[in-house]
Amino acid sequence: MSVRRLAILSFAVLVALEPAMLTAQSTVSYSTVTEQRLLNPEPHNWLMYRGTLNGWGYSPLDQVTPANVKKLVPVWTFSTGVNEGHQSPPIVNNGVMFVTTPQQQVLALNAKTGDLLWRYKKELPEDLLQLHPTNRGVALWEDRLFLATVDAHLIALDAKT
Repeated sequence: MSVRRLAILSFAVLVALEPAMLTAQSTVSYSTVTEQRLLNPEPHNWLMYRGTLNGWGYSPLDQVTPANVKKLVPVWTFSTGVNEGHQSPPIVNNGVMFVTTPQQQVLALNAKTGDLLWRYKKELPEDLLQLHPTNRGVALWEDRLFLATVDAHLIALDAKT
């Protein structure tokens, strides 16, 4: 999938999820990710890459239609501070949006307001050579967020903090 198509898909997912997120409280709280939740995806959450275990990549939300798509406007924007191409889609759990950057950062945002909840940055070795800094996103399990890094580490973070 091209970076452009991934960016458009990610934006479409965010726009599709936005109405459900607006109904949530402005205070967000992380909900434990269980096998049951992953097997039965909730339409207002996007708990894994492409939304389902079989990689469906489709949101059943129907607030955005061909009739109203031209009327959509951004509700908020957030700059990660990284200028290289972002290649991973966001993950959303109960109003917390997790975004990764090519520079091995994980950002937890309030999906309703765009406010930064917390940030993690993996410092890379100075002698690390890479063709292009990339990141393929995160995975959620229980109260942990997992990130694979370009220097061959698997990092588990407390998803709440």
